[in-house]
Amino acid sequence: MWNQDKSVLLSVVCTRVVMVLALALAVALPFLCSSGFFEHRALISPESIPLLMPVYYSFCVPAFIALIALDKLLGAVRRGAVFTPGNVRFLRIISWCCFAAALILLASSFVSVVFFVLAVLAAFFGVILRAVKNLFAAATQLKEENDFTI
Repeated sequence: MWNQDKSVLLSVVCTRVVMVLALALAVALPFLCSSGFFEHRALISPESIPLLMPVYYSFCVPAFIALIALDKLLGAVRRGAVFTPGNVRFLRIISWCCFAAALILLASSFVSVVFFVLAVLAAFFGVILRAVKNLFAAATQLKEENDFTI
Protein backbone atom coordinates (compact mmCIF):
# COMPACT_ATOMS: atom_id res chain seq x y z
CA MET A 1 0.00 0.00 0.00
CA TRP A 2 1.17 3.52 -0.80
CA ASN A 3 2.24 5.56 2.21
CA GLN A 4 4.21 8.66 3.22
CA ASP A 5 7.56 6.83 3.35
CA LYS A 6 7.15 5.44 -0.16
CA SER A 7 6.14 8.87 -1.45
CA VAL A 8 9.23 10.52 0.02
CA LEU A 9 11.42 7.69 -1.29
CA LEU A 10 9.94 8.17 -4.77
CA SER A 11 10.74 11.89 -4.54
CA VAL A 12 14.33 11.13 -3.52
CA VAL A 13 14.74 8.67 -6.40
CA CYS A 14 13.24 11.13 -8.91
CA THR A 15 15.50 13.92 -7.65
CA ARG A 16 18.60 11.76 -8.04
CA VAL A 17 17.51 10.53 -11.49
CA VAL A 18 17.11 14.15 -12.60
CA MET A 19 20.59 14.91 -11.24
CA VAL A 20 22.09 12.03 -13.25
CA LEU A 21 20.17 12.98 -16.42
CA ALA A 22 21.19 16.64 -16.13
CA LEU A 23 24.81 15.62 -15.65
CA ALA A 24 24.61 13.23 -18.60
CA LEU A 25 23.19 16.00 -20.77
CA ALA A 26 25.96 18.34 -19.63
CA VAL A 27 28.52 15.77 -20.79
CA ALA A 28 26.70 14.94 -24.02
CA LEU A 29 25.68 18.46 -25.05
CA PRO A 30 28.85 19.35 -26.98
CA PHE A 31 28.51 16.15 -29.00
CA LEU A 32 24.79 16.69 -29.59
CA CYS A 33 25.33 20.28 -30.74
CA SER A 34 28.19 19.41 -33.10
CA SER A 35 26.43 16.38 -34.58
CA GLY A 36 23.39 18.31 -35.76
CA PHE A 37 21.08 16.54 -33.30
CA PHE A 38 19.04 19.68 -32.55
CA GLU A 39 18.70 20.99 -36.11
CA HIS A 40 15.26 19.54 -36.83
CA ARG A 41 14.21 18.62 -33.30
CA ALA A 42 14.21 21.92 -31.41
CA LEU A 43 12.41 25.22 -31.79
CA ILE A 44 15.78 26.87 -32.30
CA SER A 45 17.23 28.26 -35.48
CA PRO A 46 20.33 26.41 -36.73
CA GLU A 47 22.55 29.47 -36.19
CA SER A 48 21.47 29.63 -32.52
CA ILE A 49 22.40 26.03 -31.72
CA PRO A 50 25.96 26.92 -30.57
CA LEU A 51 24.34 29.21 -27.98
CA LEU A 52 22.66 26.22 -26.32
CA MET A 53 25.82 25.22 -24.47
CA PRO A 54 26.44 28.50 -22.61
CA VAL A 55 22.73 28.76 -21.77
CA TYR A 56 22.57 25.19 -20.48
CA TYR A 57 25.82 25.34 -18.53
CA SER A 58 24.88 28.64 -16.87
CA PHE A 59 21.44 27.18 -16.10
CA CYS A 60 23.09 24.10 -14.55
CA VAL A 61 24.58 26.10 -11.67
CA PRO A 62 21.28 27.09 -9.98
CA ALA A 63 19.66 23.83 -11.09
CA PHE A 64 22.24 21.64 -9.37
CA ILE A 65 22.24 23.82 -6.26
CA ALA A 66 18.44 23.46 -6.13
CA LEU A 67 18.61 19.70 -6.69
CA ILE A 68 21.17 19.28 -3.90
CA ALA A 69 19.06 21.40 -1.54
CA LEU A 70 15.97 19.37 -2.51
CA ASP A 71 17.84 16.13 -1.83
CA LYS A 72 18.87 17.41 1.62
CA LEU A 73 15.32 18.59 2.30
CA LEU A 74 13.90 15.19 1.38
CA GLY A 75 16.54 13.50 3.51
CA ALA A 76 15.43 15.54 6.50
CA VAL A 77 11.79 14.66 5.82
CA ARG A 78 12.72 10.96 5.66
CA ARG A 79 14.32 11.31 9.10
CA GLY A 80 11.11 12.86 10.44
CA ALA A 81 12.53 16.38 10.78
CA VAL A 82 9.94 18.40 8.87
CA PHE A 83 9.41 21.81 10.46
CA THR A 84 12.99 22.82 11.14
CA PRO A 85 14.98 25.98 10.38
CA GLY A 86 17.21 23.88 8.10
CA ASN A 87 14.27 22.91 5.92
CA VAL A 88 13.17 26.55 5.74
CA ARG A 89 16.70 27.37 4.58
CA PHE A 90 16.57 24.61 1.93
CA LEU A 91 13.25 25.93 0.60
CA ARG A 92 14.70 29.46 0.51
CA ILE A 93 17.71 28.21 -1.46
CA ILE A 94 15.52 26.33 -3.93
CA SER A 95 13.26 29.33 -4.47
CA TRP A 96 16.21 31.67 -5.11
CA CYS A 97 17.63 29.09 -7.52
CA CYS A 98 14.33 29.18 -9.41
CA PHE A 99 14.59 32.96 -9.67
CA ALA A 100 18.23 32.73 -10.80
CA ALA A 101 17.27 30.16 -13.43
CA ALA A 102 14.43 32.44 -14.55
CA LEU A 103 16.86 35.34 -15.01
CA ILE A 104 19.28 33.16 -16.99
CA LEU A 105 16.48 31.87 -19.20
CA LEU A 106 15.00 35.34 -19.65
CA ALA A 107 18.40 36.70 -20.68
CA SER A 108 18.67 33.78 -23.11
CA SER A 109 15.21 34.21 -24.61
CA PHE A 110 16.74 35.80 -27.72
CA VAL A 111 17.87 32.27 -28.64
CA SER A 112 14.35 30.83 -28.58
CA VAL A 113 10.89 31.73 -27.36
CA VAL A 114 10.99 28.43 -25.46
CA PHE A 115 13.50 29.98 -23.05
CA PHE A 116 11.08 32.83 -22.37
CA VAL A 117 8.30 30.36 -21.54
CA LEU A 118 10.66 28.39 -19.30
CA ALA A 119 11.73 31.64 -17.58
CA VAL A 120 8.11 32.44 -16.75
CA LEU A 121 7.60 28.91 -15.41
CA ALA A 122 10.77 29.07 -13.30
CA ALA A 123 9.70 32.42 -11.83
CA PHE A 124 6.24 30.98 -11.11
CA PHE A 125 7.78 28.01 -9.28
CA GLY A 126 10.01 30.42 -7.38
CA VAL A 127 6.97 32.38 -6.19
CA ILE A 128 5.16 29.19 -5.14
CA LEU A 129 8.24 27.98 -3.27
CA ARG A 130 8.52 31.34 -1.48
CA ALA A 131 4.94 30.88 -0.27
CA VAL A 132 5.68 27.31 0.87
CA LYS A 133 8.87 28.55 2.56
CA ASN A 134 6.86 31.20 4.42
CA LEU A 135 4.37 28.54 5.54
CA PHE A 136 7.22 26.31 6.73
CA ALA A 137 8.81 29.24 8.57
CA ALA A 138 5.54 30.00 10.37
CA ALA A 139 4.99 26.32 11.20
CA THR A 140 8.58 26.03 12.44
CA GLN A 141 8.10 29.04 14.69
CA LEU A 142 4.84 27.60 16.07
CA LYS A 143 6.54 24.24 16.65
CA GLU A 144 9.43 25.90 18.52
CA GLU A 145 6.99 27.90 20.67
CA ASN A 146 5.01 24.73 21.34
CA ASP A 147 8.15 22.83 22.28
CA PHE A 148 8.98 25.45 24.92
CA THR A 149 5.44 25.42 26.36
CA ILE A 150 5.05 23.28 29.47
